[in-house]
Amino acid sequence: MVDITITSLDTITGFDIITGNLKFVLDELQNATLSQTEESTDITGKQGRRLNSLKTNKSVTIEGTNGYVSGGLMGIQTGSEFENKLTEVMWVDYLTVNSNTATTQFKAVGTAGSEIENLYIKNVDGTIGESFTQDATVSEGKFTYTPDAKTITFNEGDVEDGTEIAVYYKRKIQADVHENFSDHYAGKLMLYIDATGEDKCANIYRVQIFIPKADFSGEFSLEMGDGQTVHAFSATALAGACGTSGGLWKYTVFGANTTDAA
Repeated sequence: MVDITITSLDTITGFDIITGNLKFVLDELQNATLSQTEESTDITGKQGRRLNSLKTNKSVTIEGTNGYVSGGLMGIQTGSEFENKLTEVMWVDYLTVNSNTATTQFKAVGTAGSEIENLYIKNVDGTIGESFTQDATVSEGKFTYTPDAKTITFNEGDVEDGTEIAVYYKRKIQADVHENFSDHYAGKLMLYIDATGEDKCANIYRVQIFIPKADFSGEFSLEMGDGQTVHAFSATALAGACGTSGGLWKYTVFGANTTDAA
């Protein structure tokens, strides 16, 4: 067995245990840790002398952080996969009124006659001011909306030309959607951790750690705002995967230029 240093963490790849389908590839990994613990119970004799120890409950965990938020990883952590489908999103337009009208950037959708959720006058200091309500006809404090033309029309004299308004409405779009259901839980995958290593003579090796049954934790956080948003994960290696005879993980080291066996 060659002794090496790990010089690069390359990828972590997850596959469905039953079908073998690819679930995700994490290729911008900031870090990953493979940890092993076991419990030890002392066997004692007279006067408490330690005679031996009984070792049980070997446990292996895999933790790491990816530089990108991964849809596939999120799916296995929440128990729900992404779908590409029609969906509604909330949108806001900041518009200028001219001749008692304004035009939304996109078509607002919703119940006919009340497609626009909220419409507000923007004060000169940028704060939100007076609100207007959508109605079938224009009147004081009321406006109409024509979805196909995307046109907002105010009652004459209600809003001066050049006035800025904030318009909140829903759009219908085709998008990748992930919904986290309360009764769906984190799943299990086969994991391959691939890394690059180097021995003391500067020979390059590939390192692969195979976890046949990784039980993912559903506990994670996506921190947004004052720094990079990263995607952390953790999983526990389980024994009893099909055909592994209780193996928790397999560590393989081979030369970077190793050829196929005959």
